[in-house]
Amino acid sequence: MKYKHAQAATLGSPEVVLNLWAYVDEGGYIPRLAGKSYVMDGNDEEKLALLRALSRTDFLSAEWCKVPSNFQITNPNGQTMTGIATASMLSDPISHSHLFSQLLENLAKSLPEQLRGCSDGYEQFRLELPQDPLCVTTMIMEYDDGSLVPMVSSK
Repeated sequence: MKYKHAQAATLGSPEVVLNLWAYVDEGGYIPRLAGKSYVMDGNDEEKLALLRALSRTDFLSAEWCKVPSNFQITNPNGQTMTGIATASMLSDPISHSHLFSQLLENLAKSLPEQLRGCSDGYEQFRLELPQDPLCVTTMIMEYDDGSLVPMVSSK
């Protein structure tokens, strides 16, 4: 089938990649998280550039969730807060992994089934979230005046 103004765009090796967001208040506390999966083709540099560009606005269309209840911190007043993380956890790979683990599981489960033609008609398939997915994590600063400011990493 030919279309006058269309070109075929063959996929090389499509990969599920992620944007992750941590909402950080002025005290440096994270009360909620968000994430969104995408399927991209190309090299890692191209994918990361696109993820960074999308991270500036896509948090506004991503469903958010609370920080898991197993995260607890004690604030300077001695009060223990449950379901709260600190922004410093984002730079530690182990803490980052634990913080987003439930969200990543949910994103993996939400990847839709697809159909493709085969000799017998159609077959179902589903892309899988890689073990260590390519992702960009962005802090969304939540200020007391209600403004939300994405802090996108340049690397």
